[in-house]
Order: sequence, then C-alpha cells, then structure tokens
Amino acid sequence: MKKNLLSALAAVVLGALVLSPAPAAAAGVLDRDVIRVGTEATYPPFEYRNDKNEIVGYDIEVVQAIGKHLGKKVDIVDMAFDGLIPALMTAKIDLVAAGMTNTEERRKKVDFSDVYYDIENAFVVRGNDGSIATLDDLRGKIATVQIGTAQDTFITGTGLPAEIKRFQKNDDALMEVKVGRGDFSVLNLTVANAFLRNNKTFGEDLKIGFRNKIHREGEGIALGIPKGDEAFLKAVNDAIALMKKNGEFDELKKKYQMD
Repeated sequence: MKKNLLSALAAVVLGALVLSPAPAAAAGVLDRDVIRVGTEATYPPFEYRNDKNEIVGYDIEVVQAIGKHLGKKVDIVDMAFDGLIPALMTAKIDLVAAGMTNTEERRKKVDFSDVYYDIENAFVVRGNDGSIATLDDLRGKIATVQIGTAQDTFITGTGLPAEIKRFQKNDDALMEVKVGRGDFSVLNLTVANAFLRNNKTFGEDLKIGFRNKIHREGEGIALGIPKGDEAFLKAVNDAIALMKKNGEFDELKKKYQMD
C-alpha cells in the first residue's frame, strides 16, 4: 500500500514538472522599445542644457545615434551624478551617458562599453596664481571637485590637499576657486576648456595651471551598462565600432569642439 502511494505521488509530481512551463529568461534592455539613459546635464560639452532647456551635448548625440543603430527610442533622464550608478544597478535606468570613466571600482558594480573618448584632466587655478604647476604643488592646498567623479577618487587618493571640498556640479567647484575659497579644481580637460571658453564668469578669472593624465591604461569615458546584460553590451559596442569606422564620432568631436 505504502509503495503504491509513493508511486502515485511521484507520478503526480513528475506530471506537474512536465506540464509546468519553463521559467522565462530574464528580460534585457534589448527587449524594450525605449532605452532610458541617465545623465547629469551640467557637464558641457558632454551633456548640458541649451537656452531652450533641452538636454544636449556630445554624449547625448552619441546615445541617440546608438539608439538609432539599434532601432530603439532614447529617453534622457537627468539626475545627480553620484546617483547614476545606483540607478543603473536598480534598473531605474538602462544606460549611463555622463562623461563617466570606466574605473576599476565602478566596474565592480556595472559593466561598461568600449571607451569612446580618451581623457586628460585639468587642474584649474585662479588667473593670477602661479604657485600650482605640478602635482607636488597641490600639497597643503584646498581642492574642489565634483563629488563621485574619477577626479574625486584620484585627488582623494593622492593625500596631497589639506582639504577637499566636494560639490554636485563642476561649476560650483570652479566658483569656489574663483572666489578664493579653494586653491584649485580638478576636472576633465575637455570640460575645463569648454567652461573657460564659453563662460566669461570663469574664463576671465581662472586658467589651467597644468594638465595630467591620471587614469590607468584602458580607462576612459564609456557608457555604463547593467551588469551581466551581455546582449545589450555587445549591441552597444557594435554600434560604437560602426560609429568610429563611419566617421560619426569625428563629426561629433568637431561639432562640440572636443579638445
């Protein structure tokens, strides 16, 4: 009797397993019609708001072109820079395009596309300050930087400044130097040149004290991708490779005066 009961129960369980549908594969970004792109629109020429309050810039046109190559619409989401990686990790956005460097620490949390822009960094000082021309000159100074950036990580790691003031926006960090409450600000060279060239508020009182490549080999500006979404990562990298080959990147660099 017991043996027959066990056999019957086994048959029921086996039948349920056969009839139950297999679990569906986890949906990836490519399964959606719209790619939600996170950015921080105070970082010209990579991303900023024009006089019509539209989010424009080099990165924005890059992701719009990638969306076109993939047959997807692109929705731009403006948020604080230090919230971009958490938003990508929690699927609130699908991609980060924010002049972001693919640092080792960030690669532990999210994946990155191939590098599409190599970077150098500028150390911006007041126009009448000739005391800062090398890294050693930063010792004991007051630094300003945008919070959560690769530059923030770098300058913290040097242990050179006596104090580091962190801001949500680069222009606030630069203003701190302009008014004398900071000695230097470190930021992306292209961004620094754009600020000094296009904004008289900064350009008349600030200058680049020196420039320095602070990133490791292979690091540069790349697009943040959800961890493990291999199909999306490959599609984005294929689009980047095509854009490099057909001259789209060269045209965008020229348009946005990417120094």
